Amino acid sequence: MKLGVNSVLFGGYDLKTAIEYIKFSGYQGIELASIVGMAEHLKDAALESELSEIKNWVEEAELDLYSVEAATNILEPENRERTKRVFERAAKLGIPMVTTGSAGESNDEEKMEQSLRAIEELAIAANDVGIKYALKLHYGQSIYNTETALRLMREVKHPALGLNLDATHIGRVGDDPVKAVEALQEHVIHTHIRDTFIEELKIAAPEYQIAGRGTVPLKEVVQKMVDTGYQGATVLEIIGAKEYDLPKVAAIAAESHGYLTRLFEEAYGKKEVIK
Repeated sequence: MKLGVNSVLFGGYDLKTAIEYIKFSGYQGIELASIVGMAEHLKDAALESELSEIKNWVEEAELDLYSVEAATNILEPENRERTKRVFERAAKLGIPMVTTGSAGESNDEEKMEQSLRAIEELAIAANDVGIKYALKLHYGQSIYNTETALRLMREVKHPALGLNLDATHIGRVGDDPVKAVEALQEHVIHTHIRDTFIEELKIAAPEYQIAGRGTVPLKEVVQKMVDTGYQGATVLEIIGAKEYDLPKVAAIAAESHGYLTRLFEEAYGKKEVIK
């Protein structure tokens, strides 16, 4: 498996610092956050010189660039245009995919139709620059559960489009995350992972998003990912730590790495499976 960290965890720090501590914590790769108001480690207007700097930092750390998270309200035209600029910069960095949510509102058919058209537009734009577009199932948005994800993949058939699965969002809407992995396996191209108290609607504080500290059935989710042959990256995405001191942020990354590594080793039934 490919195990990485979304740099949003280090939203209170610069990207060079995030890369240093992600590497030290034992991860193999990084997902760059390009989220306005949370963490913009990759800006939509980044110059060639800035992209070159990012590439050099990552190469020096011997990390892989797995993806970019550009979460935004894609129903707003200006946000879609920003996302397309992120696509262009991701492609220049050699990053294979960008992920966003669908925006919209759950169980609102008008919003669903708007989301489907926006997703189709962005899938075409991603394809134009040679990358994939991973649509994240997200609590409260139009695409939020197994059923709506399957509808998306039926109605927007595009080779650049796939799904980003996060068990915390799936579980909070009442779906079984393990069954969701199986049902959506042919469409999942990216995975976010963390813990939380899955029976609660709100994502828990960062210290309870650490893998192993909440109630998400992570062991069973990981086992099902392995059983279904998932080959994409698995990225730790922990939000809300922007004001945390750096030692606490690093500890969150490191503890999660140890727990997730063990789960994957157990799921594969052998050591040294994460490459």
